[in-house]
Amino acid sequence: MNKNFIFTLASVALLCGCSNEQKNTESNIEETTAKTLKVSDYNIPFSEVTTNPKEGKSVLIVEGSPRHNGNTDMLADEFAKGATEAGGKVEKIFLGDYNLRFLSEEAADKPKEAMHNTDNWLLVQKFLAADVVVLSSPVYYMNVTDRMKTFIDATFLAFGDDKMGGKEYYYITACADNEDATAEDALFAFRGFVYCLPSATERGAVKAIGIGRKGAVEGTQYMKEAYELGKTINKQ
Repeated sequence: MNKNFIFTLASVALLCGCSNEQKNTESNIEETTAKTLKVSDYNIPFSEVTTNPKEGKSVLIVEGSPRHNGNTDMLADEFAKGATEAGGKVEKIFLGDYNLRFLSEEAADKPKEAMHNTDNWLLVQKFLAADVVVLSSPVYYMNVTDRMKTFIDATFLAFGDDKMGGKEYYYITACADNEDATAEDALFAFRGFVYCLPSATERGAVKAIGIGRKGAVEGTQYMKEAYELGKTINKQ
């Protein structure tokens, strides 16, 4: 991996506000990149129990699949069922139902003015209000979907807002490949986002491998995994 790419990673980290004590320094990024970055290199805190116990916890599920009732969408619904039973106030947003706009030069200069009254801004407000965020996307070309990436980039509109921090994160993905490493590609993308957020905590993930055909996840152990994971939102 060449040095230009290493410096690009460092620049992205600075752009996203990845400069607090838990983040890698530029020298650390260079060192880990030289041996190929992997999911564990992000060093995002993980907890099996909640870091924010409260009644009526707000849970936002962000579904990036282009298919209603697709595999990750079904897994997200199972997570929602478990989280609701655990006392959470759950909202699932299906990104394909919204008119997401790409970021522009205008939005970069004056983001709030440029995106006011757009679906991007609406979704960012939902994100800011959540205690728990579930990022759900299938693996497409070794990455998350275009919708999910557009949503992630849209949160740039709120950088600097105190409500960006202190959230707990869960991840859901599915891929046709039987290799766990392929599912890790989606988690790598999710963590590249969460890594840039202050005081973020990971809580768990569902990685459904060997699941390609629409609805193939039904009846598999992954559905139970998603349901049981949802029940942990207030685990102490």
